[in-house]
Amino acid sequence: MSLNTVIINDITLGRVLLWLGIGFGIYAIAKCYRLLFIRRNVNLQHMTYFVCSNCGWEGHISKFGTYCPKCRSPLPPE
Repeated sequence: MSLNTVIINDITLGRVLLWLGIGFGIYAIAKCYRLLFIRRNVNLQHMTYFVCSNCGWEGHISKFGTYCPKCRSPLPPE
C-alpha cells in the first residue's frame, strides 16, 4: 500500500497520516504545557502552617515534614 493511495475523492493516505501526525503533535505539546505550567490545587488537608524560629520563613509545609525548607533546621516535635 502506497502513501498515494486514494481513500475518498482526492484525499490520500499520506495526507491523512500527515494530519493525524500534526494533530497528535499539537495534543502532545498542549499536554506538556498543561503539565508544566498550569498549577494544580494543593490538598491543604495534609498541610500545616509553619513559622521557622531559626530563619523566620513562614508558609505551608507537609504535616509529615521534618525540616524548614529554607534553612533546613529540624522542626520541633509536636
